[in-house]
Amino acid sequence: MRDKTEGINLDRLIEDLGNDDGMKRKKARKMLVNHGNQAIEALTKLVDHPKHIYRWEALKSLEEIGSPLSIPIFIRALDDDHSDVRWLAAEGLIKGKRKSLKPLLELILENSDSVFVLSGAHHVIHKLHSDNLLPEGFPAKKILSLLKNPGWEESLKILVHQTLKEIKRESD
Repeated sequence: MRDKTEGINLDRLIEDLGNDDGMKRKKARKMLVNHGNQAIEALTKLVDHPKHIYRWEALKSLEEIGSPLSIPIFIRALDDDHSDVRWLAAEGLIKGKRKSLKPLLELILENSDSVFVLSGAHHVIHKLHSDNLLPEGFPAKKILSLLKNPGWEESLKILVHQTLKEIKRESD
């Protein structure tokens, strides 16, 4: 049986993600998604592209692929200047479920002064909490409350640091 993605040039598909024709972009994205993990490296290069459409299409493709390998890419994109790119990054982290938690909490510690990061983290944790996908004992309500109040940055950092220690202890 022949692979349906065989013979397709990834570079050409990546280039098509910036096409003015939305149907060409959608077709290229679908073909990249069909490549699965093989397309992740090429898509990763677009996360810092100066053109918004490339970043959006890359994250949309990665979110549709749904691989845990994309979690670091979604983490980086949570601080993008465009809200639709940040939204896709958060959706990708939600798809990563518990595997996204540790890197997300680490990002909160590193960038607790970023409204974009706090907003994205709130979306991810809220959705994981409402879908009962967080580990038992995860202080979701406390973290969500602190994420909404940037003035409580130090309290947030303390709670996130304690939560990270607990997650690391449970994974050892």
